Amino acid sequence: MLLREEEDMKTIIRIAPLDAALVLRGDGKFEVWLPHIHGDPPPNALAMSALMCAYHDERIMAMIKDAMDAAGYEYLDPPPPSLTPAGERADTH
Repeated sequence: MLLREEEDMKTIIRIAPLDAALVLRGDGKFEVWLPHIHGDPPPNALAMSALMCAYHDERIMAMIKDAMDAAGYEYLDPPPPSLTPAGERADTH
């Protein structure tokens, strides 16, 4: 097993004017890029906004997980604790 000291990682993400992005950090923080749109937002911006709002809302996250389970989505491995609401979800597939 390789052990590394924690270091800052530099990643360049190219964001076009109508792109939306969400970076979920391991410590629970997130960064969001949304297009500056004053009218009908495109589907990617709506999805980004919904995920951003749901990330810290255990009720919404549970509904999303239930819908994914019902649709047959599966994780190859359990999701990391940093991607679950407050790291509390214990159920795995």
